[in-house]
Amino acid sequence: MEVQNIAYINYTASGGGAGKICSTLHSSFENSVLYNCYENEREKGIIKIDNFSFRNRFHKLITRFQIYLINNQISLIPRVTNFLLNYFSEPIRSLKVWLGYEDFCFPGTSEPQRFLIKKPTLVHAHNLFPGYFDLRILKKLSVNYPILITAHDCWLMTGHCAHPINCSRFVVGCGECPDLNIPPSIERDKTKYNLKYKLDILKKSNVFLATPCEWLKKTFENSLTHNLFNEVRVIPNGIKTNQFYPLNNKRKIRKELNLLLESTIFIFVANKTISNPWKNFTLMLKSLQALAFKSKKMIYFICIGENHSTIQSYNFECIFISPLNELKLLNEYYNCADYYFHLSKADTFPNTILEAQSCGVPVFANPICGIPEQIIESETGWFINETNPQQIANFIFNCINKNNYNKMSTRCRSHIVEKFCSSQMVIEYNKYYNSILSKVKY
Repeated sequence: MEVQNIAYINYTASGGGAGKICSTLHSSFENSVLYNCYENEREKGIIKIDNFSFRNRFHKLITRFQIYLINNQISLIPRVTNFLLNYFSEPIRSLKVWLGYEDFCFPGTSEPQRFLIKKPTLVHAHNLFPGYFDLRILKKLSVNYPILITAHDCWLMTGHCAHPINCSRFVVGCGECPDLNIPPSIERDKTKYNLKYKLDILKKSNVFLATPCEWLKKTFENSLTHNLFNEVRVIPNGIKTNQFYPLNNKRKIRKELNLLLESTIFIFVANKTISNPWKNFTLMLKSLQALAFKSKKMIYFICIGENHSTIQSYNFECIFISPLNELKLLNEYYNCADYYFHLSKADTFPNTILEAQSCGVPVFANPICGIPEQIIESETGWFINETNPQQIANFIFNCINKNNYNKMSTRCRSHIVEKFCSSQMVIEYNKYYNSILSKVKY
């Protein structure tokens, strides 16, 4: 039976990996509502969570005044109003943030009736950070509605970070954090307290969990949250294969984009490409620059997701494209490329790797987190274990010269259609919804 009237909660309504998954699910289940931080299209069932209306009068007054000053380009006074907002409008909250406590003071979500426009059959939460959701409400929500959380990262099991990156302190309760700047960053090391606080919230709540990959499920099972969920089920992210698919006009697309027809093109897509803390842009750049010295063809590196001036060196050009909302154009960019290149410091289960393969584009990626579950070694891509740019360049050069490209391209497409299409993801979530509803009665 298909479940209806689900309340989806996510930081964005469509942007980012979690936003895309949440948006796909929202559009697949009738009468559902997607609550988020930015977009408000009630006729489409998309509701912006309003925290501002529930702030105190001083906070609201200063905020409105600040917006007026910024709109009129009065530069000095907004600094003063920003100071007042941060330290005087909500002093206790500001002090706690300054001391390093995670901020859950978002009054628009402190009571279910403040943001839920109707009573849902089930609440399906995704990213509950940064800066918009009161995690403490989970207990109250779970008293009234079945709750499923899809974790797209490790935040629920750490003292502040979305990914611990080679740190295992979360296994023993955090504290002595090696890097407070990993997003979402905190001012001082209250990670031990923060994690304990999250654990207490989860203990008092009745929550089910989904993860997009086995790696994240096992990470949760090895953390202090291992017995705090009723069930943990793996449901891989699914992409719309009718939007990301192979085109037969690669040369035409290259000509339209003013790229050399006889060149080797790598592509990388991310929410910010250079400044993204999870990606490893510098290593990718240096590796392809090293490859350019070995290649007889011009090497292009197309980076979609951030504006920046073109980077040029011998036989090499790195081109930056601002974020693309038009899926048709993004599909064309994938199709103009020969390979997708993706090196990360941490990355749960990136949709872009799936999108590239769906377009018939083989992938070069490092085998971290859930990425090994997305690629079939030597059939749809290759795993890069080296960390030295010259060694990576040598590895890529050898792979390119030895592979049967047309066979790999065909295998890429069939791999995604068989295992990672959005329709299969929707079916699996529907099964999970029904399972949860059979176990939780109100």
